Amino acid sequence: MSRSLRLTIVALCALLAAITAPAAASARQASRTISYRGGRFVVPRGWPVYNLAADPRSCVRFDRPAVYVGEPSSEQECPVSAAVGRNEAILIEPDGRGAVVRRSAAASSPLGEARAGLRRALERAARSTALAHSTAASPPGPYTGLGFDPCSTPSMAHMAAWLASPFRAVGIYIGGTNMGCAQPNLDIAWVQRESAVGWHLIPTYVGLQAPVNSCGCAAINPSEATGQGSAAATDAAGSAYSLGIGRGNPIYLDVEDYPRTQRNTSAVLEFVAGWTSQLHAYGYRSGVYGNSDSLMADLVNEEGTSYPEPDDIWFAEWNGQPTAATAWVPPEDWSGHRLHQFRGDHNARYGGVTINIDSDYLDGDTAGASTQTGLIPDGTFVQEAGTQALYRVAGGAPLLVSDWSAFGGPQPYKVVSPQQFAQLNTVPVSGTFLETSTGAIYRVAGGAPLPVSRWSLFGGPQPAVGVDEWDVENVSNPAAHLNATPADGTIVEGLPSHTYWVFEGGSLTEAAVNPFATQVDDAALAAFPELPCVVPSVRRMKLARARTALLTGDCRLGTVQRLAVHRRRRHIPRVVAQSPAPGTQEPPLSPVDVTMR
Repeated sequence: MSRSLRLTIVALCALLAAITAPAAASARQASRTISYRGGRFVVPRGWPVYNLAADPRSCVRFDRPAVYVGEPSSEQECPVSAAVGRNEAILIEPDGRGAVVRRSAAASSPLGEARAGLRRALERAARSTALAHSTAASPPGPYTGLGFDPCSTPSMAHMAAWLASPFRAVGIYIGGTNMGCAQPNLDIAWVQRESAVGWHLIPTYVGLQAPVNSCGCAAINPSEATGQGSAAATDAAGSAYSLGIGRGNPIYLDVEDYPRTQRNTSAVLEFVAGWTSQLHAYGYRSGVYGNSDSLMADLVNEEGTSYPEPDDIWFAEWNGQPTAATAWVPPEDWSGHRLHQFRGDHNARYGGVTINIDSDYLDGDTAGASTQTGLIPDGTFVQEAGTQALYRVAGGAPLLVSDWSAFGGPQPYKVVSPQQFAQLNTVPVSGTFLETSTGAIYRVAGGAPLPVSRWSLFGGPQPAVGVDEWDVENVSNPAAHLNATPADGTIVEGLPSHTYWVFEGGSLTEAAVNPFATQVDDAALAAFPELPCVVPSVRRMKLARARTALLTGDCRLGTVQRLAVHRRRRHIPRVVAQSPAPGTQEPPLSPVDVTMR
């Protein structure tokens, strides 16, 4: 292969036969060789080849068998119906410009080949206060009005032209196994620019679909649904972060229409549960897109249970009505957190530019670039107009000043409008260091101030915001804007042990290594109890599902005994016995032994 070229392979079941040794003979019969800029590439015979330089408006679609050579154009014309589908395409594009090759592929995010480097960067950034502040800006949040979602993100020029439209929200596909269109325009500069000019963003991730689905997409494995949903959330959070969409923003999972069978419903809901729980752990809001009569109906049926509900729903119901109402969801459910795709797949023209879109009505959460633009800097003393109370901003949140003596006497302060005050964070962002008038140091995690015994744990003294001791002593008082215990789902890394934990109900459960974890003092964590192992029933489960269920109950899989099975036909082993018995309470992460047959 030429050094100036790289082959991007997008989830090709057909192509796998051509590149694996066991099927070499059949691959030779079903393939052909093409040349491009000095390189020679083996591709499936019969697949059309599109030269993107010869036809710049050609849409690079990953939902159909095709080979594309060249760079996807910023002005490509894509039908919105191509947004989702099983990935079956090859993109061969120039490389060697010294920049990241932007592409959307089944196995990658919008910054695909940089994913490994991105993970390392996330891990480094998560270890500093800088990450907490760089991703702390209040997202656009609730938005009421019209929006649209295209298959391929429009260029900045096209977005500028569409300022003449009635739309002020736009859907963007940020990744996923079943994402169907290339995204040559989508990068951090695009997100920052469009957020700055007032566009509300709807980040959308096209993950695995129902076992039997309407799009012929790669499907969920029912026995691994929760874990796969969690993995999708991890990938989506990384994609969002790489685009400058920080924590606090929503990410919407695209779930295409499916028949509501027991197998489908169970797999989809478990996948969505894993998605929601993991996004919350990373500090993102969970959104889901789906048809009113499939996903929405299934979510409504989970009401009143312990199911981890998404924060926002986006329902497809093409009735032409730009409202947030649907007969499938009771009016009181997700009120103010709804998006409605009311018209599908049509051309619209504004400012001289035509784009194929779906139309949406929004009364719910949207996203935007994470910047400090327009926020009140940490350390600023503020007073809300019309009130007497004074506050000091720390981690983007206003902490009450009960007595000026804590700061050596009266200080200059800024009077802000009620609207500006309402835009401040409810609690300081995780990672913020606080220092009280007595010299005590705290680090915020999930809104709670955790004591720091010594600066050396964090490599030496760090920037800290001076606050009134009253706030730390009165964490349950709303004026303090602090939590008594870290919010559920908060992930921390204890120092110096480098052990990871997740909070739930004020208790700790050991967690896997997580690049979004907030580093805190081990001594502070000693004040919180660990969740006990409450043994769940895993009878009749496959081993992978049993392992997941046990971890959910804060237990772990112990020894596995396998009984002989004398059958000729294929047999899938399942749990037939377990010890301890279901409902037993044991110490945290106690082993549960199982017998398989």
